[in-house]
Amino acid sequence: MSRLNFLRSWRLSVAASVAAAGLVGCGGGSTNSAPPISTNSAALVAAQPGEVLAFVKGKLPARLAQAKLTGTLPLATAGGQTLSLATNATGDQSLHSGTTVQEAGVDEEDLIKSDGSLLYSLDTYSVPGGARLVAQRRQGDGRLTAAAQLDVPSNATPWSVQRGLLLASSARRIAVLSENIGLVPGGGVCPVIALCAQTNALTPYGITSSSVNVQVVDAPASGSLTAGDRLSISGRLVGTRLLNNTLVLVSSYSPQLPVETLATIAGDAERQALIDKMKAADVLPTISINGGPAQALVTEAACYVQPNNASLAVEITTVTTIDLNSTALDRQSTCIAGGTEAIYMSPQSLVLATTRVSYTTDALNGFVYPSAMSTDLHKFSLTATGVSYRASGTVAGHLGWDTQRKPYRISESGSDIRVLSFTGSTGWLLPTDAGKTAPSPATLTVLRERSADASLQTLATLPNKQRPDAIGDPNEQVYGVRFFENRAYVVTFRQVDPLYVIDLSDPADPKVVGALKTTGFSDYLYPLANGLLLGVGKQANEQGFVAGVKVALFDVSDATQPRELSSTVIGGLGASSALDSTSHGINFLTNGSLTRIALPVAVMEGTNSPTWSAALQRFEVNSAARTLTSKPALSAPAAANGFDLWAQRSLQIGNQIYYLAQGTINTWDW
Repeated sequence: MSRLNFLRSWRLSVAASVAAAGLVGCGGGSTNSAPPISTNSAALVAAQPGEVLAFVKGKLPARLAQAKLTGTLPLATAGGQTLSLATNATGDQSLHSGTTVQEAGVDEEDLIKSDGSLLYSLDTYSVPGGARLVAQRRQGDGRLTAAAQLDVPSNATPWSVQRGLLLASSARRIAVLSENIGLVPGGGVCPVIALCAQTNALTPYGITSSSVNVQVVDAPASGSLTAGDRLSISGRLVGTRLLNNTLVLVSSYSPQLPVETLATIAGDAERQALIDKMKAADVLPTISINGGPAQALVTEAACYVQPNNASLAVEITTVTTIDLNSTALDRQSTCIAGGTEAIYMSPQSLVLATTRVSYTTDALNGFVYPSAMSTDLHKFSLTATGVSYRASGTVAGHLGWDTQRKPYRISESGSDIRVLSFTGSTGWLLPTDAGKTAPSPATLTVLRERSADASLQTLATLPNKQRPDAIGDPNEQVYGVRFFENRAYVVTFRQVDPLYVIDLSDPADPKVVGALKTTGFSDYLYPLANGLLLGVGKQANEQGFVAGVKVALFDVSDATQPRELSSTVIGGLGASSALDSTSHGINFLTNGSLTRIALPVAVMEGTNSPTWSAALQRFEVNSAARTLTSKPALSAPAAANGFDLWAQRSLQIGNQIYYLAQGTINTWDW
C-alpha cells in the first residue's frame, strides 16, 4: 500500500471515528471584556446570568428530534493543530534552532525543545499510556550526556495522545501536554439504532469523555526535572501557544447531558424533567488539580454567547491563560458558548475561527460543509490577566479539510486580518482526491477592525468584480498558503504546481501579480532571506501522477516573475515526509546567509517485498548565492520506520544536529 493510500485510509478511518464518537461541526468565539452593542451578526455578547445555560437548553429539542430521526446527534468540532517557521527564543547560550512556528515569538508545542545548553525531548514510546520527559546536556564537543528523566503518566483512559511540550526558558519550567479519551458508561455500541432502541442511548456509538492535561515540570539550569502541578481540563485540545512565560490553551468541551443518554423510547415528559433540572455547572468545563475533585474552570460571568449561532452542536470553547512564571500558576479563563475550528495567534492578538452552522462527515470526502457555509473570526487582545474581546467578522466558506493547516489560512497585519477560505462543500485533502471530487474554489478576504461596533469589516475580497479571475487554474484547488508581510503565497495543484504571488501592500485591493507553473506541488511554504521561498511537497508528472517528496527553492524577489531556482526529489511512489504527519516535521537554522534544513523522510526500498526506510534528509540554502544543496541523509535508528514519521523531529545547536526517532536521539556533526 502506498504512503498516500495509507494516509487516505487513515483519513477515512479518522473521519468515521470522529462521526461515531460525536465530533462534527459547530460554532463559537471567546472573550474577557464586554463588547459594545453591535448589529454585527457574528458579534459575541457578554453572557448575563443564565444565558449560557439557556443557550444549551435552546438547542436540545432540535438535537433530540434529530437523534430520534437519524440515530446520531449533531456533533462537535474536533480540535486542530498547526504549522510553522523557525525562530530562536531570547537568552540562548548557543545559536540553535527551535520548533517551526507560524509567527515569530509565539511558540508551539512540540516533541523537542532546547535553550542552547539543555535539550528536552518527549519519549512517547517507553512509558505505556504516558510519556517520558528526557533532559540532556550539550557538551563542548556537541555530544549529549544524560541529565535527568521524568515519567509523565496519563489518566486511566483507553486512548492517550501526547501533544508535546512547551519550554518557558526564563521561568525554567516545562509544560507537557496530552489528551485522554474514554467511553462514558451507558453509551454502548450499536451500529443501527433501530435495532437497539429499547436499550441504547441516543448516541449509538457511545459518548466520549475527554480531558486536556498540562503537567508542569520545574527545569532549573542544573538539568534536574521535578514534577509540579498537573492540571486536567475537561474537553478536547484546540491548540496551545506560549508567549514569553504565558501559556495560552484553547479547549472545547461537549458536556455529557443525562437527557441525551436516555433510551430512545423515553417519553417527552421524562426528558423535559431532566432538562428542567439542568444548571450552569452541568454545561461548563471543569478543572482538576493533581487528581483532586473537579472544580469550575470558568463561570458564566466570564463567558460570551453568540445570539445568531444556529448550530445544533453543544460546545463550550474556553481560552485559559496560565502564568508559568508564577509559583501558584496564576490562571484566567474565558469562554464562549460554541465551538472553535482553529486558532491563530500573533504576539498581539488571538483569533478564533468558528462556525454558526452544523456540518457532517462523509466516508469518501471527510468533512462535508453546507453550501452556505461561513466562518466567523473573533479577535482578542492579549492582556496581563488573560484575553480581552475586541471584534468579530465573517468570511464566506470554511478553512478546509486539514485541521493542522487551518491556522495557516489566517494572518494578522496591523489592524487587518487576512483569511483564505474555501467555498465548496467538498474538496481535496490528499493529492489522490484530485479527479475524484470537485475542487473547492478559494476566496481571499481582508477584514479591518472597527472599534466603534467591535466588528471586523470586510475591506476587500479576491476574486471580485474588478479582478474576477479565480485563485488557481480551472479544476485546481489550493494546497499551500503562506502569508508573509505584505504578500500571500498560494500553491494550487492538479497536474502542475502553480505558485501564485498575491500582493497585499494595498489591503483594499489584493491582486495576483505573479504566477509560476512547474511539476509537483508544495504543501508548505517557508519565506527565507533575500526574496527566497522554500516549498516542500510532492513531485508529480504532467498527468498529475504523484511520486516522491519534492523540495524546491523559489526566487520571489520580483513578485511579478517568481522563478524556481532549484529542486530535488527524494524517493518515488509513496514517499512521504514528516510534514505529511505533523506541521512541525521540518527544522531550520539560519546563520548569516546560510540556512540549514533537516526533514525526516520515508521511502520505499526493494521491489518484491518492499520495506519503508526512514532517514533525516538535509539541505542547505545559501541566500547570497541563491542555491539549494542536498547533503547526505542521516539514518534513523534501526527500530524507526516510515510509519512513525509523526514522532520524528530534528533540532540544531551550533554545528550539531540532533535527530529524535523512536524516542531516542542520535547526534551528528552537520
